[in-house]
Amino acid sequence: MTTNDDEMRAALADRYGLAPDAATRRRRRVVGALLAVVAVLAFVVLAVVSTDEGVRTDEASFAVVDESAVEVGFVVHMDPGTTAECTVLALNDAFAQVGVARVPVGPHDERSTVVTARVATTEPATGGRVSGCRVTTP
Repeated sequence: MTTNDDEMRAALADRYGLAPDAATRRRRRVVGALLAVVAVLAFVVLAVVSTDEGVRTDEASFAVVDESAVEVGFVVHMDPGTTAECTVLALNDAFAQVGVARVPVGPHDERSTVVTARVATTEPATGGRVSGCRVTTP
């Protein structure tokens, strides 16, 4: 004798397949948890690797020298004894690059060093910034 519940379960099983047993559900949970742990570990490794900078800068000042040059001041943070090369940009009102200078920094005895870079420009600049720095080998 079948009941409406038995008929309903049979109809659902025909349409969607049998429900997974307890062991299959447990395996799926374990695999899901392992994938979550791997994802978190990958995120942590990526975060550590991407923030492992040899050189970091803080912009400090900007001054127009004349229509063909500006001075950009910035602070370079790196391990004592390290040498680096920083790229400094001069920008116009539309934030277009109108000058660039590659500035050698170091080696210094201190972790932080104030640097002032003079950047020649092709037109009057209204701003400047450090595009980036990279560690160089002596």
